[in-house]
Amino acid sequence: MQRKHVLAYLLFSLFLFSLLVSCFSPSSEQLSKLATEGKYRELEGRTASMLAKRIEAEPLFYKAIALEGQKRGVDAFHVLNLYFAMAEKESRYLVEAHRMMTSLALEAGRPQQCIASALWLEELSLLGQVQAKAYYQGLLAVGGIGEAARVFSQYLKESISSYAYAEMLLGSFSVASPPSSSSSYSQWEELEQVFSTLSLEERLTLLQKAASVTVPGERATLLLSLATPLEQAFEGTQTLKQVYTLLETLYGYADLRVQGRKYSTLANNF
Repeated sequence: MQRKHVLAYLLFSLFLFSLLVSCFSPSSEQLSKLATEGKYRELEGRTASMLAKRIEAEPLFYKAIALEGQKRGVDAFHVLNLYFAMAEKESRYLVEAHRMMTSLALEAGRPQQCIASALWLEELSLLGQVQAKAYYQGLLAVGGIGEAARVFSQYLKESISSYAYAEMLLGSFSVASPPSSSSSYSQWEELEQVFSTLSLEERLTLLQKAASVTVPGERATLLLSLATPLEQAFEGTQTLKQVYTLLETLYGYADLRVQGRKYSTLANNF
């Protein structure tokens, strides 16, 4: 009789322990709720606690979401790589992880991984427009002009504006092969062509975005060929000061200091 009481006590203790663990360990639903509500700092903290105890695929996936939500794309990329290393083929997060990887890999300067995830999605007919854009940029970045043309024609042609297309080309140009390569020049010719269809204001906005991050010297020189005509186009308008500032920045990246100082003076004295 006493042994039965001891056994019952042990079973009850195990039940209480499992109940306490469930109370203090974030469930899948809790992690999903934090992600949906955009509580990325809290989500990062929860997943960090889980991963400190045991490295598992699910908290890695949600940690990548938390980092991406905090604009820490390169960190998210590395965590997502760990997720793929841990995840089983039937993981319910696999599709969304590949969708995330298409954009995160580009941000991390790894276009090949972007392409691999996009191909995986395409084979399952799960490639959305956002992933198709990243796929296109990744292909351009590695010189896959022919395949990029197929992706654009199949997924993007009917749903993307000239402005969005030019923005996409500029984005891929920043991570593409060296400017001296034939694929990069083909891409540049395409950018020049679509740029000519945009309004002056759209051209200025896109170039300002491109110049908002450091641009290598050779690429800055190419961007200057698009930017310098804006000085005459905006002459006599208040927008001219923005053009001067843009030119100052691009000449600085191109290490053309005399020209850079000239436009710095023009902008300051405007």
